[in-house]
Amino acid sequence: MTEQKVVIITGASSGMGEASAKLFLKRGWIVYAGARRVERMAELEEQGAHVVALDVTKPESNQNFVAQVVDEQGRI
Repeated sequence: MTEQKVVIITGASSGMGEASAKLFLKRGWIVYAGARRVERMAELEEQGAHVVALDVTKPESNQNFVAQVVDEQGRI
């Protein structure tokens, strides 16, 4: 049995980030989708993504995002 892969996607509320998140979800990966506009990621959440508020311009926000994934999944 292959271990399910875990991926972090930033900017997941639109554009390439959203498209990437959808692709990885279709492939059965565990997806953590981060963006400032969490409300715009409702569709990703419905598809099974873990939606997280993220502001990549703030180091603490980045660190908290990564820490959450590692705490919950044990890996990225």
